[in-house]
Amino acid sequence: MKWVMNEVLRLYPPAPNVQRQAREDIKVGENLIVPNGTNLWIDVVAMHHDPELWGPDVNEFRPERFRDDPNGGCRHKMGYLPFGFGGRMCVGRNLTFMEYKIVLSLLLSRFSFHLSPSYHHSPSIMLSLRPSCGLPLIVRPL
Repeated sequence: MKWVMNEVLRLYPPAPNVQRQAREDIKVGENLIVPNGTNLWIDVVAMHHDPELWGPDVNEFRPERFRDDPNGGCRHKMGYLPFGFGGRMCVGRNLTFMEYKIVLSLLLSRFSFHLSPSYHHSPSIMLSLRPSCGLPLIVRPL
């Protein structure tokens, strides 16, 4: 169950970007210096869909990526950031995992879920990443 949640969070991170501020001058590559105090926006969606970090199957739903690796086999230790990182990581991370396991277990033990034929996959970024046309489901009791 944890593999599935991690893969869903990789493909559809709840916070599409993270903001940080440089605490000192940072040299990036040979010719770029990010000055101290510069606000930086990290595009989490782009990182989670980068084939250089995740491989050619980056857009495929493959929960087994997380079987032996909490970072899902990402080629960079900071390439998987569904809850941010460091001292400003989301404080609700552990609660989210616990609630997810409880709610999903209860729902899947009582109902079956299928996408409606009218569903059109079109994620959009607002405050969070969400389906732009909603998520019509067919729900049936077991």
